[in-house]
Amino acid sequence: MTRRRRTSTAWASAAICAALALFAAPGTRAQDAGGAVPTRRVGLLITGKVLQTTVGYRDVFSPAVRKKMTSGLPTRLLVHVAVEREKGGTSVAYWARSVEIVYDLWEENFAVTAADSQGKRHTRVATLEQAIDATGVLRRAPVADTGGLAPGTYRLRVLAEVNPVSEEMVRNIQRWITKPRGGRGESEARSNFFGAFVGHFVDRSIGQAERVVGFVSQWFKLGQP
Repeated sequence: MTRRRRTSTAWASAAICAALALFAAPGTRAQDAGGAVPTRRVGLLITGKVLQTTVGYRDVFSPAVRKKMTSGLPTRLLVHVAVEREKGGTSVAYWARSVEIVYDLWEENFAVTAADSQGKRHTRVATLEQAIDATGVLRRAPVADTGGLAPGTYRLRVLAEVNPVSEEMVRNIQRWITKPRGGRGESEARSNFFGAFVGHFVDRSIGQAERVVGFVSQWFKLGQP
């Protein structure tokens, strides 16, 4: 049993590294095809040991996506945030949010369901622009625990996908980000669960979605390097 757990944990760690390497690899997103990934300045705040960010990606909602959002069919948005260390160029933390937006043809408003490490939230807004404003921005999102990060220089790598092609990947991300925290062995359990779904990133080209926007933040320092 112990050997099996260790093997599973090692596989999960390797899968995480492979997935995050693919996340950062050139050619996996439209923005990378023509050169360097764009840089966007983001808001950063550390409360206690939690790194929070405020950043917008409203441009993921293209005119074609906006038109479909009023059809009554669900629109799925996945937002991935990786914390990348300058030294070695490795990604050391990962956070995600899953959002579903549905236009209610009877009520003539938008139902928005968002799920991340803070839980699941349901809201309703009256207009398309309000739906985009509610989902196209991260506001003080708790993307990493700085207590587990070595002092150094870091940046965020952000990817927003509208209507990803893999429904299984979407379901696995939703399960992972809403998995209860706490309790004995929680860290290993979350690592194994993470490894189980990030294999999708290795098996497919990340960015296979109706619309994809990816960018990196400015560099910032943590601790006293």
